[in-house]
Amino acid sequence: MENKSKFAVETFSTQIDHSSQSLADESDFRIRYMHELKKKRQQGMNNYYGIDELLEERRQVNQQQMKTPGRRGELIKHEEIDKEILRRLRNET
Repeated sequence: MENKSKFAVETFSTQIDHSSQSLADESDFRIRYMHELKKKRQQGMNNYYGIDELLEERRQVNQQQMKTPGRRGELIKHEEIDKEILRRLRNET
């Protein structure tokens, strides 16, 4: 009886450590992706010349999400692209 309860406690504690590790991994992924997005060029709202790298990145993420729906990485990428576009719009005004 004592061994079973001890095993259950150990299993629960390893799950907590695993979830905290996944949160740390997610925050690292967000930071690296945010820095990558800051390097990309963005055209103005009325400028039709050149490639808008942020919109191209969004198209690629959408295509990947259609291939493998429900992945957390694509959701994070969408959130970070939205944040970067809003940050750039605020800086312009």
